[in-house]
Amino acid sequence: MTHRTGDVDALVDNEMSETALEAALREHGTGVLSLANDGEAYAIPVSFGYDGERCYFVFIGYHEPSTKSTFAESTERATLTVYDVDGRDDWHSVNVRGRLTKLGEDDWTAAREAIGDNGWYPGLFRGADPRGRVDLWALEVEELTGYESA
Repeated sequence: MTHRTGDVDALVDNEMSETALEAALREHGTGVLSLANDGEAYAIPVSFGYDGERCYFVFIGYHEPSTKSTFAESTERATLTVYDVDGRDDWHSVNVRGRLTKLGEDDWTAAREAIGDNGWYPGLFRGADPRGRVDLWALEVEELTGYESA
């Protein structure tokens, strides 16, 4: 077995600049949101909007209780991972960590604008019952880190 230290060494000093981190969050509308509930992890693919301070998510409840909402309500600190891979030497990944908060009706305007800028919604949302549970959540950007290929 060959040990390839060159690949690992290539990550050193490949931290993304603040400008590149911001661009990645504004350009990509999908990621993986990681939540926790009493020591159990739960990670879900999400569409999001970003306004420079918060990432916004819409949770559509198809049944009660909603697993997403249950985990989101008990998570002290969530992580959103956003990444893009175009090849072995062309990739980046960004982690946003912070407090997740359920928002109210007063926050829908700002969230709708941010989500409209880069959010993406799969076809399954078309089948959602508009009378069902729809919740708006925001992840406060407390820590923002990322790495990219050289």
